[in-house]
Amino acid sequence: MTVNGQAIQDVGVLNMAPLKRSASFTISVDKVEVGKAIKYAEPLKDIAENDEEEWSGDEGDDFVEEVIIKGADWESVNYIVKKFSCEDEVTGMDVSDRYIVAQYFLDPVIDVFDRKSQKLLHHLEGHEYGGQAVQILGQILYSGSKDCTFRTWDLKTGKALSKVSDHKDYIQSMKVKEVCITGLGEDGEVTAAVTGGAADHLINVYNTNEDGALTKRFTLEGHSGWVNNIDITNTMIISGSQDCTIKLWDLETGELFQSLKQDAEISCLRLFPMLEGYVIFGDGESKMSLLDLGSGRTIHLMPNTLVGTGRYRRSSKYHDKSVDTFHVSDNGYIITASSGSKFVKIWKIENYEEDVTKTDVTELQILRDHTDYLSVIGVQKDTIFSTSGDGTIYLHRFPEGKQHYDMLRTQERNSVAVLYQGPQIGFAPTVEKPTVLCEGKLCKAGKSGLAKSSSSFEVCFALKPLSRSLTEGKLIVPQTILEDSEDDSDCEFVIEYVTDDEEDESDYDM
Repeated sequence: MTVNGQAIQDVGVLNMAPLKRSASFTISVDKVEVGKAIKYAEPLKDIAENDEEEWSGDEGDDFVEEVIIKGADWESVNYIVKKFSCEDEVTGMDVSDRYIVAQYFLDPVIDVFDRKSQKLLHHLEGHEYGGQAVQILGQILYSGSKDCTFRTWDLKTGKALSKVSDHKDYIQSMKVKEVCITGLGEDGEVTAAVTGGAADHLINVYNTNEDGALTKRFTLEGHSGWVNNIDITNTMIISGSQDCTIKLWDLETGELFQSLKQDAEISCLRLFPMLEGYVIFGDGESKMSLLDLGSGRTIHLMPNTLVGTGRYRRSSKYHDKSVDTFHVSDNGYIITASSGSKFVKIWKIENYEEDVTKTDVTELQILRDHTDYLSVIGVQKDTIFSTSGDGTIYLHRFPEGKQHYDMLRTQERNSVAVLYQGPQIGFAPTVEKPTVLCEGKLCKAGKSGLAKSSSSFEVCFALKPLSRSLTEGKLIVPQTILEDSEDDSDCEFVIEYVTDDEEDESDYDM
């Protein structure tokens, strides 16, 4: 045998050390002798004749332990997909046991559908423009619009109930929640409704009830950017803004408790259901982080991102652009979406119970059904509802109470080296830890490392007509990576698989 023209003494045997870099080489085969792989002590015919036992099918090695996880199995690939179309781009959506509510970008009408049949139930008319803030609580719908008004509706009858106009610009965000505040309402139980403004940077706080009435309590001022997200506890209002701050306000008095500066603008935010006293939020750099409400400490979650089948690269990126909407399930999964992406992603969050700094997030799968950029997602029980710019609403229903199989995940981490090709040529820095403590303006998390998320990488194989003898072959490691993003970056990427071998790269003895 000869390799690249060099003779090899041991005919038919080729010894190769593990490759550390992608490479190509040509192998010419002069003569190959193949010995028997298996030698039987008895002829196969005799074995068959002497085998009197019949296989029962109850072999222990084939036993699969029954595993049923609590709640929806977001890790399963056996989900059911349905879709239906709306009249305009959906920019606001909420889902309950009975209803799907769609609010549009331009059309001022709000549509109410039956959740099971997707049949249109009501056209709610009253707003002058579209919007992106709707929420269902019981039989009452709350909506905020670009016409600067905040309205309530009866979902049974489709009738308008109340209207207030306390914002100077359109309503960007909203949260309605039943809370318990000592001294307010009967036994301290009250339903609080809070709205966040766009260019006016205001937060308005209301009391509401089962009749949909709205009574303003006070206005909060302090943000210098759009108020993108709001959540409520029994004691606090938590607001996230484009001014890169998360502010904590006293729900009873409106007093500002704390203003916590972050290293990027806040794009989405909610209470973290897995750990009491924490908020989870996404930002404009496509990071996701945990905020300790007690200490004010921010912990960036550095995910294991899929880069090829069964291969991971730890990164800071959940999407190519900002994480604009997400849901955290009670059984430990995160579902995320970005307005700069067509894909819904599902992640597993682990190891947070004993030490939050060891929280580990791993990407499991990507839902690729949408053909336009996403606008909003919602989750109700076992179903993900997602919509995009073409007005289509997709329903991905996942199994519940069925046999659970863990998604195949290699224990090998950072097994892929990513090389920038272009103005900033060189290897992307490696992220070693699952979390990074935020250092405020000086924080480097998300500023370096893998610049793209998993949905940007695709390995391409080019097949060419046979032009050589079959006894001569050429092994080429694929290195073409395509970007599925329309941003202005002029960098290209090459993924190179590496090993843990510490030997020098030149030691390739054949």
